[in-house]
Amino acid sequence: MAGWEPALSLDYTTKVTLAILAFLTLIYHIHNLENQIKTQERSNMQSKTKYTHEICSDFRRPVMMEINEDLRTLLIDQKIKLESQNIKEFVKYIDDPTNRKYRQALAISLNYFESISAMVLAGDLDNDIVKRLFCKLFGRYYIRLKHYINYRQEEAPKSWVSFEILAKKWLDDEKV
Repeated sequence: MAGWEPALSLDYTTKVTLAILAFLTLIYHIHNLENQIKTQERSNMQSKTKYTHEICSDFRRPVMMEINEDLRTLLIDQKIKLESQNIKEFVKYIDDPTNRKYRQALAISLNYFESISAMVLAGDLDNDIVKRLFCKLFGRYYIRLKHYINYRQEEAPKSWVSFEILAKKWLDDEKV
């Protein structure tokens, strides 16, 4: 045991033990941080799902039910003008003061669809939930109103662009 110094051995052992302890503490904190991130992500997804349902349920509220009915009536009454791309006559019809409720129903509905679409495209609403709730409706309304939308976009190019993008995407998805 010549040359053995207990102080040096103890110092070395202490340093190795502290290094291992520091490493294990770091591993523990990394694991804990990963769990916190996963928990926060799950919470965010639950909040996004709830928010998506709340926003989408507005379409079924009593105020919107009357607007929806007015829009359906407009689309049925003006089907020939819309299909024949006689958009100027359609615009003349909705601009008539006696048909104000139809113009309002059209604007409110398209603006609602635009808001929903913009939030989906930005990732603020859950695409899958909105698609399940609105895919067919968006497709039908877009097909019926695409010539009117194009007409309005001539004077205001950003009118209902998000709605158009999402409706076209979903229509393409349905073809596949």
